[in-house]
Amino acid sequence: MLKENDELIIRCPQLGGEVPFRYCRTINEDLPCRRIIICWEFRIEISKYLSENYSIDQIQRALAPPTKSRLETILELAEKAKKIKEEEG
Repeated sequence: MLKENDELIIRCPQLGGEVPFRYCRTINEDLPCRRIIICWEFRIEISKYLSENYSIDQIQRALAPPTKSRLETILELAEKAKKIKEEEG
């Protein structure tokens, strides 16, 4: 039942392009994207799907707001890339 909707396609507001449901249910460390309810509520019975396939703890972790802002994440990744480049060069 977990993979029954995997081939359905929707436009992702975060990525700006089309993605399959499989992507939305696994993006967050194999947990659903925190926007999965908003994006899929009119295509499938998403609340029922989540309750049948995930524990309450998993759903809460998946839907929790991010601990870092988008800018903080970008800056952190840029710093990591800079360090890797310095180590190589």
